[in-house]
Amino acid sequence: MPDRAIDPAPEAASVDRLELEGVSISDLTRDEVFSRLRDALDRRTQLCLGFCNANMLLKALGLPAYAAALRSFLLVSDGLGIDLCSGLFRGRSFRQNLNGTDLIPAFLATETAPRTLYLLGAKPGIAEAAARNLALLHPQHRVVGVRDGYFAPAETGAVIAAINAASPDILLVALGNPGQEMFIAEHAPRIDARVLMGVGALLDYTAGASVRAPAAWRLLRLEWVFRLLREPRRLGRRYTVDIVVFLVTILRLRLASLMRDRPVRVARS
Repeated sequence: MPDRAIDPAPEAASVDRLELEGVSISDLTRDEVFSRLRDALDRRTQLCLGFCNANMLLKALGLPAYAAALRSFLLVSDGLGIDLCSGLFRGRSFRQNLNGTDLIPAFLATETAPRTLYLLGAKPGIAEAAARNLALLHPQHRVVGVRDGYFAPAETGAVIAAINAASPDILLVALGNPGQEMFIAEHAPRIDARVLMGVGALLDYTAGASVRAPAAWRLLRLEWVFRLLREPRRLGRRYTVDIVVFLVTILRLRLASLMRDRPVRVARS
């Protein structure tokens, strides 16, 4: 088994972060994340990487067990909501927006050392299709196993055994949040993989089962609008009601922090 390491880089202590109710999001660039991934892979330590968007942060703020699970992750910023939160609490945005749907393929494309991958999650058939496309897109790497995300809790031991039999360098977990991060946090000590990442809809996109927003939408950071228009039933609440709840929640937390920091005046008689 690889050695556990939440954030193995020696300069980790100096990294600027957004700290909110026990959730810590590191302000890293894409190249810095790539360096962390390579370091874990080459040193055979274990790194759990998560892409924290507004939806994830809102769930973590409401679920203490989820927030606790995220403490074992190196979290990076994903999306406009997290940037807004950073502006409120740190007075500045994150240096780069790092969503897994872009970052992971970019890492695989730039990584010349051959790596092995295991794909876990999504609907039946999606991981297999994603594996075929990954072989075409990144022939220097090899998918050594796949498993859909429709397994009962009683099957978890068998799933982990299959992963360990394949002993991948990288485990991509697409179980949605909080499921994927909870799975990683709970089972990582028993999993023989160097890098474990919660990847959301990445397997669906890689398999061609879902369509990414056009580049212009992504550049303007409006991919969430595109997704809402395509899947209003599934994503309607997330991108309407939950956005309002998120904004109210972070504003309330910011006001509370300002009140705590306000100097106390002592009345003189």
